[in-house]
Amino acid sequence: MTRGTWVFDRASGELVPKEEFYARQPARKRSHLACPHIATDTIELQSMVDGKVYTSKAALRQSYKARGYVEVGNEEPVLGSRVKPDRKAVRNSIGKAFNRVGLPTT
Repeated sequence: MTRGTWVFDRASGELVPKEEFYARQPARKRSHLACPHIATDTIELQSMVDGKVYTSKAALRQSYKARGYVEVGNEEPVLGSRVKPDRKAVRNSIGKAFNRVGLPTT
């Protein structure tokens, strides 16, 4: 037997080279679906602003934008606008919380 990777073929009951074994196998389908997953724009949603039912996410977002609302989670990130926390105020707040429950502060 030569060096290599071998697979036991149950149909023939013998060891065969891996490449030969997989070359004999029919190509497996990735999914039982007839086509790949497609994210569509159609969905039935009721607007929380005007109460209308929209069948398009784009139309719903457009109605929010026209009224000046921002859909949470879809806003554009603004680089460099991070607010630095006041470390002293945070420490004081934690110390007060520890005192309320009777824990020693370190």
